[in-house]
Amino acid sequence: MAEARQAVAFQFAVTDEGVVIDFNKAAIYNVVSVIRHSVRLRLHRLYNTLLKNIFPNTTQSYILIVITLLLARYLEAGPSVLLWNSDNELNSTGRNVTGLLYVGVLSIIVWLTLAYIERYTLKLLLMYKGWMWDPPRKTSWKTKVWYILMKFLCARKHLRLYSYQASLPKLSVPSLQSTCKKYLSSVKPLMNKEEYNEMERLVDEFRNGIGRKLHRYTVLYSWWATNYVSEWWEKYVYLKCRGPLMINSNYYAVDSAIPEPVSSVQAARAASVAHSFLEFRQKVDDETLEPLVLRDVIPTCSKQYSKMWNTTRIPGRRCDYLAHYDSSNSRHIVVYHRGRFFKINVYDGDKILNPAELERLFQTIIDDTSEPQPGESNLPALTAQERYYWAVVRRSHFSSGINKQSLDTIEKAAFIVSLDDTEQYYSDTDPSLVINQSKSALHGNGKNRWFDKSVNLIVHKNGRMAGNFEHSLADAPVFGHPYEYAMINDVIIPGRYDSKGHCSGEIINKLSPPKRLKWDLSSECIEKIDESYALAQKMIDDLDLFVLNFQDYGKNLMKKCGVSPDAFLQMAMQLTYYKCSNRFCLTYESTMTRLYREGRTETVRTVTDLSCKFALAMLDKTKTNRERLDLLRQAGTLHQKQYRQAMCGGGIDRHLFCMYVISQYLKVESPFLKKVLSEPWRLSTSQTPHQQTKYAGDKYDAKKVSAGGGFGPVADDGYGVSYIITGDDCLMIHITAKNSCPTTSAKMFADKLRESLLEMKEIGSAA
Repeated sequence: MAEARQAVAFQFAVTDEGVVIDFNKAAIYNVVSVIRHSVRLRLHRLYNTLLKNIFPNTTQSYILIVITLLLARYLEAGPSVLLWNSDNELNSTGRNVTGLLYVGVLSIIVWLTLAYIERYTLKLLLMYKGWMWDPPRKTSWKTKVWYILMKFLCARKHLRLYSYQASLPKLSVPSLQSTCKKYLSSVKPLMNKEEYNEMERLVDEFRNGIGRKLHRYTVLYSWWATNYVSEWWEKYVYLKCRGPLMINSNYYAVDSAIPEPVSSVQAARAASVAHSFLEFRQKVDDETLEPLVLRDVIPTCSKQYSKMWNTTRIPGRRCDYLAHYDSSNSRHIVVYHRGRFFKINVYDGDKILNPAELERLFQTIIDDTSEPQPGESNLPALTAQERYYWAVVRRSHFSSGINKQSLDTIEKAAFIVSLDDTEQYYSDTDPSLVINQSKSALHGNGKNRWFDKSVNLIVHKNGRMAGNFEHSLADAPVFGHPYEYAMINDVIIPGRYDSKGHCSGEIINKLSPPKRLKWDLSSECIEKIDESYALAQKMIDDLDLFVLNFQDYGKNLMKKCGVSPDAFLQMAMQLTYYKCSNRFCLTYESTMTRLYREGRTETVRTVTDLSCKFALAMLDKTKTNRERLDLLRQAGTLHQKQYRQAMCGGGIDRHLFCMYVISQYLKVESPFLKKVLSEPWRLSTSQTPHQQTKYAGDKYDAKKVSAGGGFGPVADDGYGVSYIITGDDCLMIHITAKNSCPTTSAKMFADKLRESLLEMKEIGSAA
């Protein structure tokens, strides 16, 4: 009841002495703070809308236009003299006022017209992708001219997060002929002659039949959709998936690849990283975060940043949906510690609490000795359940009363912080340590991560941290940006902690204590929770995870071979898979399409005739290292070509996916599309992004930022491989598989991959 009274700004009572009004100062202050925060956000958005509408023009250019028109009036020069002569009948004062009005209106018209012309000129320039195909250090004259024009149009020093959004080109639909041709080329190395002939027949039947109709509908949809892929990709690949998020969908990142955490004080580390996340969120809200720009002039889409905070994936019976809340209504975070949930208000007025203040609040939770309420400790396991199951339980037991209030508090939080009781360590010589850390980040113990939440910040008892991220709303490079920002603040920029590991700074504000969330869980609900926890344990037991810490060489040797580091590693994985399985398999590598508006990802199909020839040559003792190196370079060059084509919208899998979605809407069958969409990706790979943050400058050290991260296997009989190139002499490769599959082993794959990398080092001597 005391908490209920605190939520009321004032109370009144009628007595013999009249009406008595009792004001609650704390509640009034909280209401005023929320209003101030909301007003500040709306003013920022209004200002940013203005800047976006005039980009790439500037406010300085408006002043220049006004001065130019005033000079024209004074000198009576130019076509504007017609306007000045129209007010001859007015007296001098009237003429001056009217003249200034003319100047103001005409300046705005000219200014907005120039902005429109410049923005569409920029969009035309951004359609040029020749820069991507120029050989290293051999820039073509077209690219040089393009670069000069881009620098001229984008000369602003301070870009806003969404400055380029309206100028980014739309993702175009590749031709049906091109997609079919590339598809056949990608599967030819994986099929025998009979299988390939049958696939050719299906492709011809599709290309000359229903495929034409589906392609036309895809093109028509692309004309009015901002991005013809992204909305359907989010809905059908993620939100309609009924499987558990844990392991199957969410991905993770771990702490630095250094032996000692930057602070061994759990509350301090949690406070520092949480403060960095909140700072980053404010930069996104204010749009003061600069967009990711390649080569200083090539912008990428920032759309995915808009929902990365204050967002929860809500389970549905048939389809989930994303609930995103305004930051003015999400002024708190939720902390999970020893089976209990706490709410922490992270603002004083409209200012974020400083790290020292957050540390005090986290320490209060750690020192709290209260026990979990019945069913509370296992409650997060519901988010690891099948989505339909969780949706039914949510509607039955969390749709009203105190359970709904507490669930709303979790779902409206900026993010979740898990203060784990376990300790995690890192050593270059003991892979089991980073493996344990990775498993904790990916799934925890099955009941200490809220997998529906966009961001789970995990801080262990000895100060090591990790992150778990929901995949439907944003891809790894987007969540990798605030993670890298926090790590740089913590590990590279000095002064974050004092000599004892506590956060630097002083407690300035009066702090509201953390608030325990209350639950009233029935025996039936607790039974459902326990069932969910049992399923989570079964999934955890089935996960096979290994991390290969390869320190024999890094990107320098790969470049010496004349191959890009990414292509080098992809060829190494092809060789490794063949060693493990005595065959090649359909391989998925993710690349971004954020050069286009609202772009997300496209698939690079790694297996080619050349990649197979290289792998077989490595196993052929009659081949010389020179021959192997030539084949590696040829396969690497083709891989880079396909990677660039995919980045530029020339991939095939999103096109095929969209045509399949349309076929389902039209209720038409396509044997070709049905077969394509059912093919398993037994080797799913991705490179962990880094160096997205400018703040560290020359002090940047990838090993200090993160030991990488990963995801679960896509196929039950396949592997998930995520790799990060952490310098000139280090690779961190996270490998996952399933224990239930007798033909796969993450440890075996890692051992064979190490062997392959060392063998490829030998052929580098022929370079």
